[in-house]
Amino acid sequence: MSTAPTPPLSSGTTPPGHAPAPQAPQKRAITLISHSMLFYWWPIWLLGFIMAGITYLENHRLAVLPAHSKVTLIEGGTEPNATAYRVAVQNPPTNSLNRAAQVTQSAGDEDAFPTRVSQRVWMAPMFCVVLLLTVVITNVPLRGLWSFLVLLMLLVIALLINLIPDGWNKLLSALGNLHIYINMAGYLFIATVVFILWAVSVFIFDQRTYLIVTPGQIQVCEHVGASIRSFDTTGLAFEKQRDDLFRHWLLGFFSGDLIVRTSGAERETIRLPNVLWIGWRLEEVQALLREKATVQSTTVVTH
Repeated sequence: MSTAPTPPLSSGTTPPGHAPAPQAPQKRAITLISHSMLFYWWPIWLLGFIMAGITYLENHRLAVLPAHSKVTLIEGGTEPNATAYRVAVQNPPTNSLNRAAQVTQSAGDEDAFPTRVSQRVWMAPMFCVVLLLTVVITNVPLRGLWSFLVLLMLLVIALLINLIPDGWNKLLSALGNLHIYINMAGYLFIATVVFILWAVSVFIFDQRTYLIVTPGQIQVCEHVGASIRSFDTTGLAFEKQRDDLFRHWLLGFFSGDLIVRTSGAERETIRLPNVLWIGWRLEEVQALLREKATVQSTTVVTH
């Protein structure tokens, strides 16, 4: 009686009686970044660059004249495609006029009045309104019904001014000719400085204030340079505050303030203001916390 030889086991074959070892799932983590109030200042630098671009494309110039200056139209100017004016000013003349006269006499290509400024009356007042509103919004919290009422009032006022023909000019003239003009350099200076501060804050300093959530633990750094603290996820309570229409909805891309309360003998309250997309991120956190952090292994015993 002969027996058939047992075929050798290949390298990829599991010996009988031995189950493959379970592999631990890849540990996932969700990071929530807390931003400073400078994050909401993006409309200032964005609008500043837009206003500077409009001023550059218009290519209008600013001439500084003394008070009680007289301007007379000269009929039949000597230059084609040009309108001639005679400007009579009281002494002493301004540096702007002296420089313009010198540049004109030199017959060069340099502009007599180099400062670029837009003749649109609404541009500078709108920029100032956005600047002041941003400062107020980021320092005075308006929650619930108050934020809605203030927003509605501002929209009605802006609509009424724009519906009136030449509304901004009439309004500022009624206030004692308090017209506001900002030249291109003014827009660029404000926009560039605010943009640099905003970028450094958002992409450098804000990245050091965070909360990292894993299936069994959270790690928190509440301030720049502070130590990292760890807490167990058992009994954690999350609360989001997102009822400031100005700050959280209009400027913050559906951001919100996050409050985390720990459990145990030493309960603590962790506050992370200005977390972007807080509703969607909290759904991810809740789904992650429901996952099991341990892996069960089974052993198959054969005789």
